[in-house]
Amino acid sequence: MKKVLLIIAVIWTGCTTVNAQSKASEHHIAVTGKSEISIKPDEAIINVRLKNKAMKASDASAMLNKKTNEIEAQLKNSKVKDYELTTSNYTVNVNRIYTKGTSKDSGYVASQNLKVTLSNPLEDLVKVVEVLNKNEKIMFDVNFSISEKMAEKYEAQLLEEALHDAREKAELIASTMSLDHLSVASINYSSNTPITFPRPVQMQYMRVEKSMAADQEPSFSPEEQKLTDEVNVIFSFGD
Repeated sequence: MKKVLLIIAVIWTGCTTVNAQSKASEHHIAVTGKSEISIKPDEAIINVRLKNKAMKASDASAMLNKKTNEIEAQLKNSKVKDYELTTSNYTVNVNRIYTKGTSKDSGYVASQNLKVTLSNPLEDLVKVVEVLNKNEKIMFDVNFSISEKMAEKYEAQLLEEALHDAREKAELIASTMSLDHLSVASINYSSNTPITFPRPVQMQYMRVEKSMAADQEPSFSPEEQKLTDEVNVIFSFGD
């Protein structure tokens, strides 16, 4: 019985040694393939910040709602076609004033953010800015980004270029280090959604005086933005 156990132990040790040697003989090159495409953004987002003060919370809230409705009506009556208006961060807080280490409550402040998303900024952005400039005491900023629809359009191209990049890197390493029989061992692609890096326009707008609005029109020239993707590929080499 002891001899049988001894034989099994020897065989197990032999298998372990063979597996260890087999793994030790595996040779791999791990590379990350990357891709990048620069394109003009196809979407504009205008963030509007509204704020009203009143001695009563109900009055502050009512004034804010009135201003929101006015802007919404102005957009509907304008020549702007493709836009989406959403609201967020609606708050009503005590208007607390701090002076020389002391505080005093003076009514209430109601605030809200409006977001206007334009799917055709080349035609509609200036029109929306002109509409917003008709309103007193509001501030807004303009940002450009790549829409999800546009990003999906380049999804396959980005992945293909990332895979080619991985292959070129591995082949360069193999050629430089005199390695033979290069083949793909595994591919790790964690996401099929390209990464976008939006670049906001560095400008803010307040209400423009009527005399200036008659003479000048806001102009926009958004920079190109980047879509990127990457994939991790492990290549094996040798016999």
